[in-house]
Amino acid sequence: MAQARKVISILVDGVSADYFLAHPAKVPNLTRFARQGLFVGRLQAGVPATSMPGRAGLLTGVAADCHGIYGNYVLDGHEFRTAGSEDVRVPTIAARATAAGRDVVSISHGLVDPKDAAVHVPAWWLRGFINSATYTKTVPTEDIRKSREIKDPQGRLRAAGIEQIYGFPGAEGALPSPGLVAGMASDLRMLDAAAALACSDLPPDLILTEIDQTDGLQHDFGYESEAAHWGIAIADMMIGALVQRLERAPSRPDYCILITSDHGHGKIHTSLFPDIILPGATWAAEGATCHVLVSNADARNRALAAFEEHGAQMMQSDHVPRELRDRILTFIAPAECDFEQSLPERNPSGHPTGRAQYASTHGFRPGSPADDRFLIVIGKSIAPVTINRATDDRIAPTMADLLGLPLDGFPGRSLLDAELAPA
Repeated sequence: MAQARKVISILVDGVSADYFLAHPAKVPNLTRFARQGLFVGRLQAGVPATSMPGRAGLLTGVAADCHGIYGNYVLDGHEFRTAGSEDVRVPTIAARATAAGRDVVSISHGLVDPKDAAVHVPAWWLRGFINSATYTKTVPTEDIRKSREIKDPQGRLRAAGIEQIYGFPGAEGALPSPGLVAGMASDLRMLDAAAALACSDLPPDLILTEIDQTDGLQHDFGYESEAAHWGIAIADMMIGALVQRLERAPSRPDYCILITSDHGHGKIHTSLFPDIILPGATWAAEGATCHVLVSNADARNRALAAFEEHGAQMMQSDHVPRELRDRILTFIAPAECDFEQSLPERNPSGHPTGRAQYASTHGFRPGSPADDRFLIVIGKSIAPVTINRATDDRIAPTMADLLGLPLDGFPGRSLLDAELAPA
C-alpha cells in the first residue's frame, strides 16, 4: 500500500484503446500524460462492454456477476429497468474511502451513491437514460435544476465559485441548442466544478467525474467520424485545462489524476430488432449484446432458435449473478451489428433486421479489441511506465492504493505494484 495521496478520476466515455493508439495527434494532452506517467495501452473491458457495467467495474474492482450491474438495465421482478447505485452489491471506491474518513466528491459520475460522497452532483445525462427505452445522452429540455438533488450541505460548490452547475442562464425563450453541443457544454461545467473544488481551500481526497458526450458523438456520427474527432479533441482540451489549473493553483494541490474509459466503440451498419425476432419477449439491448428474459426450458429454446436464425449467438451468462442465470439469456449480435428497438418510422415493414439507428456502438463479443479501454495515471510520485495489457479489475485497487486504503477484498492487484510493472 502506497503513501496516501489525493486522486481525481476522470472517465472519458467510449474512447477506445484503438482510437487512442491510432490518433495521438487528436489527443495531444493525453498522449503527453501517457508518456509522463503510468500508461496501460489496452485495458480489457468488462462484460458486457456498456456504460453502467463499465462504471461499476471501475468503481468496485470486481466483475459484473459480483457487483450486480450486468447491463445498463437490470432485472426488477419481471421487467428490466435502469441500473442505479442502489443495485451495486459491493462497496465502491467512494464507499471505501468515505468509510476510511476520506473526503469524497462525485461530480456527475454514474453509480456513486450520494451517501458515499460529501458533495454529490448527479450525472447530467441520467434523466434521458431513465426516461428513454433506448440509451441516449441528451440534455433534457425541461429545467433540470428543479429535478436534481445536489448534495452539498456545506455549500462548497458556491464557495469554490460554482453558482450554477445545471441549466444555462439566459437561454429561456431562445432556440434550443443542439443536444450534442449542449451535452459537451454540460461536460465542461462538470469538469470545471471538479477543478474548482480541487483548487479550493478544502481540496477533496477523491474526486470522481466524467466526460460523456464523446460516447454520444460516436453513436450518432460514427467511430472516427469528424464529429467524434472533434468531441474527443475537446475532451482532451478539457483535461489539459484541468491539469494546467491545478499546476497554477496558489495552493498547488498534489493530485494524482487517473484517466480511463468505460468501454470502446466500433462501426456498425445493421440492427437486429428483438421485438420483431421474438414478439412479446422481455429484453434489454446493450449495444451489440442483448439480454432476454425466459421463464422455462421451452421459452429458452424458442429464444435460442429465433435469435440464431438471424445470426446472433448465445454466450455464457457468467457475467450475470448466479441466481439469475436460468432466467436471463445473453446474445451477441453478428459482426458490425447491434440490437435496437424497431420503430415504425424506421422499419415500416416490420422486418427483423434493418438499418441501424446508430453509426457506432459497443458491447461486442467478450474480448473484442474494439471494446478495449486505456488507462493513464499521472502525478508527482508516479514514475513513467508502460503496461501493454491489463484487466479492468486493476483500476479500483490502484485508486485505493493511491488513497492509502487497504487493498484486501480486491481480486485484482494495484497497477502500482512494483512486482507487476514491466522490467
